[in-house]
Amino acid sequence: MKVRNTLPFLHLYTTLEFIIIGLFYHRYFGSFFPRKLLPIVISMFVGFAIINAFFIQKLNNFNTYASGLEGILVIGLSILCFYKMLIELDTRSPTKQPTFWINSGFLFYFAGNIFIFILSNFIKEDNHLLSLAWGMHAFLMLILHIFIGVGLWQSHRR
Repeated sequence: MKVRNTLPFLHLYTTLEFIIIGLFYHRYFGSFFPRKLLPIVISMFVGFAIINAFFIQKLNNFNTYASGLEGILVIGLSILCFYKMLIELDTRSPTKQPTFWINSGFLFYFAGNIFIFILSNFIKEDNHLLSLAWGMHAFLMLILHIFIGVGLWQSHRR
């Protein structure tokens, strides 16, 4: 059986993932801060991801730089989202807000995985540590999807 390298798809996945998450926050923020700022950040990230894929880490390597930068940007956006929620506090129960759950899922996932993405170049020689790191990644992915599910459930109830 021939093993196929799927890492080129990870470069595309990371880029599309950030575009979708960026558009989610762009819609949520509205006029909270300059409307053109987030599309510029998204465009710059896409440009960096393309340069990274073809010139820095190549398509057949794990894209730790793009994934790490995506993590930093999403953590920043999720903190800004919580700040906006606090300023506009329009409910006594923020856990009934879909955005609270989705944003919390993004924050947990990316804050936990940023170290895995950045340090994966250095731990690839230690199979035990690598296995532990990707097990943690799978757990955080489960948390992310549960939180997104709760957020979608809350949006249906509203």
